[in-house]
Amino acid sequence: MTFKRLPNGKWKYIKEVARGKLNPDDPDYDKKIKHKFKKTELYCDICKAKYNLADPCIHHLSDSPEHRARYKELKKKQEKIKSIEKNIQQRFK
Repeated sequence: MTFKRLPNGKWKYIKEVARGKLNPDDPDYDKKIKHKFKKTELYCDICKAKYNLADPCIHHLSDSPEHRARYKELKKKQEKIKSIEKNIQQRFK
């Protein structure tokens, strides 16, 4: 148990972080969270592939601005591939 003395003379109990948990006040918190996200692997039924939380597949992106930009990027890439395949099929008909 750790206590901190306050300026008014009282003592305040300082909570300790439980074993296995991350302290959000830690300066390396973001780095540790990203590392934990990279470790967590899940399976996407639509893609039929594994993905991790640090780099999710197109179907599991969140609504954050970074993920919205990534979604647009991936969507453009998919449309480009589809149009190329369509052109190839039309040539060989």
